[in-house]
Amino acid sequence: MPKVKYEVIEEQGITFFFKFDKDKPELLHIYARHLTSMDDALDVFFNTEPTWNEKYNRFENLSDTHGLYWFWRNEQKKEVTVITCFRTDPIF
Repeated sequence: MPKVKYEVIEEQGITFFFKFDKDKPELLHIYARHLTSMDDALDVFFNTEPTWNEKYNRFENLSDTHGLYWFWRNEQKKEVTVITCFRTDPIF
């Protein structure tokens, strides 16, 4: 089984893990699937309050323009895995 690849960045003392897409491994999943960027995800993360989705065991943040799904990879080390980031406003 191939090893999962991530883009890892640190912002405001938190390390974020962004997964590359399995079908387009040169692109981040959030870009390949939803045309969103790491900046979009970070903006939603830092500027909105998360809610816990018990059914899917993840945090969900929503802004006027984007949604973000994520979980603590390691809460003590302040490591976050971004599941996905998507637009909530139409782009066309």
